[in-house]
Amino acid sequence: MDILGVVAINNWILIVVFLLPAVYLYFRWKFGLWRRLGVPTPNYFPYIGAIKDMRKLGLHGLDMKLVKTYGKVIGSYLGSAPSLLIADPDIIKTILVKDFSKAPNRFEFSRNRSELRHGLTVVEDDHWRFMRNTLLPTFSSGKMRKMDPLLKKKYELLLKILKKEADEGNTIEFKEVFGRYTMDVIASLGFGMDTDSQTNPDNTFVKYAKELFNIRFTPLLFLILIFPKLDVVLNYFNISPLNNRRLMTFFKSAVHQAIGMRDEGDKNRKDLLQMMLNAHKDTDKNEIEDKHSYEGDPEKWKKRGLTEDEVTGNAILFLLAGYDTTASTMTFMSHCLATNPEIQEKLIDEIDSVLGKELPTYDNVLKIDYLDWVFSETLRFYPPAVRLNRKNNTEMEIAGYKIPKDTDLSFAIYAVHRDPEYWPDPEKYDPERFSPENKANRHPYAYLPFGHGPRNCIGQRLAAMEAKCAIVYILQHYRFLTCDETEIPLQLDKTGLLKPLNGVKLKLEERS
Repeated sequence: MDILGVVAINNWILIVVFLLPAVYLYFRWKFGLWRRLGVPTPNYFPYIGAIKDMRKLGLHGLDMKLVKTYGKVIGSYLGSAPSLLIADPDIIKTILVKDFSKAPNRFEFSRNRSELRHGLTVVEDDHWRFMRNTLLPTFSSGKMRKMDPLLKKKYELLLKILKKEADEGNTIEFKEVFGRYTMDVIASLGFGMDTDSQTNPDNTFVKYAKELFNIRFTPLLFLILIFPKLDVVLNYFNISPLNNRRLMTFFKSAVHQAIGMRDEGDKNRKDLLQMMLNAHKDTDKNEIEDKHSYEGDPEKWKKRGLTEDEVTGNAILFLLAGYDTTASTMTFMSHCLATNPEIQEKLIDEIDSVLGKELPTYDNVLKIDYLDWVFSETLRFYPPAVRLNRKNNTEMEIAGYKIPKDTDLSFAIYAVHRDPEYWPDPEKYDPERFSPENKANRHPYAYLPFGHGPRNCIGQRLAAMEAKCAIVYILQHYRFLTCDETEIPLQLDKTGLLKPLNGVKLKLEERS
């Protein structure tokens, strides 16, 4: 091309000259949302965003850094999607409770997980209200009591295995041991199966569950973060890292098989699977939560039971929620007790005083106040879910900013749990924080291990019972001790849920 007949310029040079500024302006506009709104935001490179910091610090460390640098409301991005990170309990309370109708759903990065699309955390609106109402009696205190015999078998087997290791003076890796225990419990209580995970770590159920949780940051996952719709294509070809169909098919088949094997004699079996099958006929009341009223036609949801897809989706969901998170909580709890022997002794004294040699049950562990303080402080110190997410279905005003519809609202649980404004000396492990007097003087939304509001964790009673009964039974016979292989302080995994990077290695000392 000639310019005024003087200078010849190749067409591709002109394209580059005009294209580069256009691309620059597009990215500046697309990733300039938070600056246009006036929300404090880090100056991250487009798409890559905070990934470098996340890989170095972990999501928990990244949130601590962001909150310390930019305050309690920070604009960020999940790939190309805007995300508002919030670490202010007052704002969190408003969104989770007062404005629940404006942000009722979790932000789902991918809805391609076909077996989970019928689960409680994914369904929306009246479908969610129906499912929540139907499942509430399943987690009543009466139902927890009925699960005591099933749980007792599992924690007695756990102690038998630990005794063998302790008698030989072996160092025990508790993340592995507790993982097999929680898998045994959730398989029995959730799926009605005896997986024998504790005595057979190579069990197929355990192998598939571990693989399900082993999601690593790969180049393919990075591409999905940049181009979320790519996951639809990958899922079509069955190569999506967010929807491993081979694993999901295994668990779906396991539930279908468990349902198919049930005959009339199983109708009163006291496990979650049978309770879900019978849930629409259940008249028990959940003391923690009232039923939710429908916004559409309540007649549509009356007297129908859960479909097999809904039972399957929730059974797999309970596996996801109850296996790794509970195992990690128990592991962190054992480490905290071993590294704080005075706290462990106080807990042992109270267990001896309240229970003596009586086997732990749902009811009697509730009488051990200090146990609940230790459990709660462990979850403050090491919350398995570092963040809690919601999505607004309409424009919302948050902290004075107009936040567009369909924005991810992320609550920085780990950062809130270590905020000195709400937790004096937050790096100190101190169960006394949860005494009635101290709880009364603290913002209730500064503690969020199970979420809060209408969409809080429906299975928190079961998780607490599963962990507390096992820890109490161990402490009735042994003490947790540190050893040369104990990592102090613990290094935390930098991917996914919060868990110890290298496990937790301790020894057990038999009590005289």
